[in-house]
Parts: sequence; C-alpha cells; structure tokens
Amino acid sequence: MSKSYFVTGTDTDVGKTFISALLVKAWKANYWKPLQTGLNCDQGDTKLVKSLTGLPEDHFKKPQVELQIPLSPWRAASEEGVPTIKVSDVIIPQSFTESERPLIVEGAGGLYVPINEIEITSHLIEHLDMPTILVARSGLGTLNHTLLSIEHMKSRGIKIAGIVLNGEINSGNAETIQHFAPDVPIIAQIPLQKDGDLESLIDLVPSIDKI
Repeated sequence: MSKSYFVTGTDTDVGKTFISALLVKAWKANYWKPLQTGLNCDQGDTKLVKSLTGLPEDHFKKPQVELQIPLSPWRAASEEGVPTIKVSDVIIPQSFTESERPLIVEGAGGLYVPINEIEITSHLIEHLDMPTILVARSGLGTLNHTLLSIEHMKSRGIKIAGIVLNGEINSGNAETIQHFAPDVPIIAQIPLQKDGDLESLIDLVPSIDKI
C-alpha cells in the first residue's frame, strides 16, 4: 500500500466527506469508510465520494459495518441489535493493502465518537496506525474545536499529517491555529463550494509527496 491517511473532523457537518472526496480526486486515491451509519436517511459516504470523484469502481470498497440509524456506531449498533463493533476487528481490504494507490480512510464522525462502550474513533486511528488529516471549519468556533482536537491527538500519540480548513477563507483563524499549533501544518484552505465541483479546487490541494 502506498501512502495512507485517516480523515477525521472537528465537528458535525464540517465537510469531512467532501474534503475526503477532494483528496481522493486530487491524489487518484482509493477510498474506504469502515463504519457507516445513517443509511436509512442517506445514500452513504462511499456512494457520495464515488459520485463526486467520478473514479472507477475499483477505487472503492463498501464499509465493513453498515448501520441504518444516524447515530454513533455504538448507539446505532445497540439500537439495531447488531453485535458490538470492536476496533481490533476492523481490517483494511486486501486489495487496498496491495494497491500502489494512496488510501483515504474516512472516520465516522469526530475523534471522540464512540465505536462501542469503551472505544472511540481515536482508538480506530491507533489500530490502523495512520497519520491523520483533520478537517476543520474555517469560520467562527473553529479555534476551540481545532486546537482541542490537536491536543487530544497529541496526547494519544496520533501523528497529525495536517489540517484542512473548509469554508470561507479566514486568514485570521488560520494564523491563530498556526500560532498555537506551529508544528501542525495547514495543508489546504478550501473555499465554500456549493455545487460539489471538485475540479476547480484540485489545484488547492498539495501533491501527496509534500504531505
């Protein structure tokens, strides 16, 4: 397997899936979301990323766990009577481990979203042993959420590949994040894109070799 990154977010609706799609498109990467919830009201992120990128089928594998209710994996599994999801059981598809393409793995929610009664998304990142890209909103409220997420990852020894700020460009917030977390690069600032067009944004994503 070539380079791989785990994509997580600071908050709900921060644009984690859209940014994952942009990275997949820019780097011609494979994409996998191991845990998917909310399928009773949404097509699922794998289908969305496939639609946004237009990449061939072999860039994608279905989630290892698919749940219907739009809750955390722990609560959704509990409500649906599904056996407990264990982080240690999550295994990257063999075709991806053998692929020469990069791999983007998207988490279900943010770092502290429960996967079961004792394990959270951060445990999954540790299990997969991947550097992490943190997607954060660019505007009001991002400082607290972003800096706390960085502190949490550092406390657990998770390698942070960088931050992607999503939304209207806010140089003040970007500078403040860099001031308080100077060792964590902001790898891209992606302006709000309402029509889902990735092509116009690809030039804003650095080469994977620079991450």
